[in-house]
Amino acid sequence: MDSSQILKQLLALSEEYEEFSLEGNESDDVDQVISRKHLRKLLTALQARDAATLCHSRRVAFLAKGIATNLGWEGIHLKRLEIAALVHDIGKIGVPDHILFKPGKLTSDEIELMSHYHNIGLDVLQACRTDHEVLTILSQTRYHFSGATNGYQYIGSDVHQGARILAIADAYDSLATDQVYRSGKKHNEIMSILMESAGTQFDGNIVCALSRWEQNEKEVFHDALLEVNRLYQPKPFSEKEAQEANLISNIFSYLFQIESLYDGVYIVNSDLQFVIFSPGLEKLADIHATDVLGETWTSNSLPLTNKEGTSLTTAECSMNRVIANGKPMTTEYMLERPGGRLINIEVQSVPMFNDEGHLVGVAEIYRDLSRGLKRPQEFSDLKLAASMDALTSVANRGELETQLAIMLARINKEQNSPPLSIMFIDADHFKNINDTYGHSIGDDVLIELARLFQHETYSGELVGRYGGEEFVILCPETDLEHAVKKAERLRLAISNLKIENIIKTRLSASFGVAQAESGDTVESLFRRADKALYNAKETGRNRVCSLTSHQLLTGEEPAQVTSESTSDEMLFENTFNAFISSDIVVYKLGGFVNDNDAKLTEVNTSHAILRLGQTGLLPFWGKTDDRRPVEVEVEFGNFVKKTDGNKRSSTSQVEIKVRISPLGWVKQTTQFQQRANRVFRLLKNYFAAD
Repeated sequence: MDSSQILKQLLALSEEYEEFSLEGNESDDVDQVISRKHLRKLLTALQARDAATLCHSRRVAFLAKGIATNLGWEGIHLKRLEIAALVHDIGKIGVPDHILFKPGKLTSDEIELMSHYHNIGLDVLQACRTDHEVLTILSQTRYHFSGATNGYQYIGSDVHQGARILAIADAYDSLATDQVYRSGKKHNEIMSILMESAGTQFDGNIVCALSRWEQNEKEVFHDALLEVNRLYQPKPFSEKEAQEANLISNIFSYLFQIESLYDGVYIVNSDLQFVIFSPGLEKLADIHATDVLGETWTSNSLPLTNKEGTSLTTAECSMNRVIANGKPMTTEYMLERPGGRLINIEVQSVPMFNDEGHLVGVAEIYRDLSRGLKRPQEFSDLKLAASMDALTSVANRGELETQLAIMLARINKEQNSPPLSIMFIDADHFKNINDTYGHSIGDDVLIELARLFQHETYSGELVGRYGGEEFVILCPETDLEHAVKKAERLRLAISNLKIENIIKTRLSASFGVAQAESGDTVESLFRRADKALYNAKETGRNRVCSLTSHQLLTGEEPAQVTSESTSDEMLFENTFNAFISSDIVVYKLGGFVNDNDAKLTEVNTSHAILRLGQTGLLPFWGKTDDRRPVEVEVEFGNFVKKTDGNKRSSTSQVEIKVRISPLGWVKQTTQFQQRANRVFRLLKNYFAAD
């Protein structure tokens, strides 16, 4: 079939939606997300193309649904995620055999071609009028949690949680499955790999949710995965199904060529409503597909201008011209990019007619003439390397400055713009760590600090390493007061951070915080935050200082949040004397651990560290006492024998020091103090202390 005929078949998928909707059951959750008949057609075509990929998709759907259920998802949202997982690899139908079935690792060129399948799948799902939440999940599944792969437009929780879940489910099954170049990995090895990427590629909370699900339902978890393989073995096709699969395959193959050669495409139907708006065109025109799908095309739908940079007249619009003369044509325009820059664009316009000669739709295919050869994989890799710190995998200094400049430009352009704050962070006494433990351990500390910052920031903040032991966190939509509170929470988290091989070193950091003000530049805002950081270090370190322009100009003392005013509230310390012999201590401590479901993480002759309480799916303290996790550090003093007055008997006495700190996020300090006091009294009772 020629291109016009294939495009008409793609358009027919959208028209079938109306027919299938009338036949569908309104109470059917699937039909509310995607027509069940469309879904069956797509999955049948995927089975015909590669049955192994269909089995993988079903396992991923099981994993994604299970993780989401453990995170509290239910109803239609859960069904949307399940269907997104089922169709996440649907675009592979259009990938050529020599790439899809290559018995080895792909080259960079092949990886680039393979990457197009994601966009192809979205094109077809748009034509099937799939629920917009499914499209959003699929469009964001490849976004890294750190924001590094999408230009830091979506960071952390800005990425749809369904996309974060699907990314982990997909990675888990891919690692567990035998590949032509390696064997499948065991569960523990997979979880270790996922946790290593927590905070950068994956959401650590969701990785932990997957881990807890497997631990709580170990046999059911692994048996169910095997059952998925057994239940969904490939079935033979009918002649009609084979014909439909072949037709779907032709559509995907054509779209693969379009994605390989051009930068974007959209299709409108006979009513000029957008049916497809490809991901490539989203990126090129800076327009979200979900904002235009189903809307009516106008001459202002895309930011096109003529060669002189002025708005197009009705006669200049290629859409109007091909509708009028019924012939395909190619036209060059200018397209306005964010910031006002114009780039040269070629647009191929293809009208589509039915057998009676009536117009049924128009496709317009875009190519960016301002770029060179299309090698986006290499460009993407280079761009990522240029924007990411090699050691910690967070943004580097150049990317921080670039993103801050973009944020400031947006603030200065918009009226009533949201606030923007930044934190400047310096690890205290970092030279001592390098001198004492060596530079490799120092690097480990920086990696752990970066990971902590990424785990503890969840509102679209951008974490970056400024240089050495200095970090910067950009906090959009955050005023100075709330930025200071965030900084203090991070400071406390650092003080509780335990790093292997640095047992005796308690980490701390100093923070400087500033909010963007009218007229601020990147340099002035950084300078003010750096000055606040300098003040924090000069006045004792391990504290948060903030600074405004007024304070800087007048020499007024910067505002401080000192460690003494807050850290004591989140650290409980007390001692008691126990009248026991040295050989009984371990039994007493063991009894406490067993009876209270505690976990002993470290123990020797002088001290022990244990964890008490249960961690929830999210790191917030629960309402009940046993859902409030704490870390208890117990130190044993020297044993001293005491004899009573008539010297007939003697007892051993030891001083026991107890230090208790919270694990997770506590909203009220009184809540922690009450919990710590109860734990202390309980521990004291076990040792029959005075």
